[in-house]
Amino acid sequence: MDQQTPTNFESPENQPKKGMAVASLVLGLLAMTLPIAVLDIVLGVIGIVLSRVAKKSGANGMATAGFVVSIVGTCAALSYTAIVFGWIPNPWAGF
Repeated sequence: MDQQTPTNFESPENQPKKGMAVASLVLGLLAMTLPIAVLDIVLGVIGIVLSRVAKKSGANGMATAGFVVSIVGTCAALSYTAIVFGWIPNPWAGF
């Protein structure tokens, strides 16, 4: 039996590198779920940087998801930090 190779096969050298995109998605999810705001900000910023690097290497979909999740996690951590330190008034203080 003669086996045929698939026509749409890409060698590992030609596939986009998705490791950084996965790392940015994981860091963004950690930034959204961990209860330590300062660590969340650091993880979110690292996730944003990794997603931009992954997008340049060709991993578009996962890198975009990592970018969005990292942005949301960083913004949530920044707003929580601002409320805790009193930089902005607490919107739930009257309840």
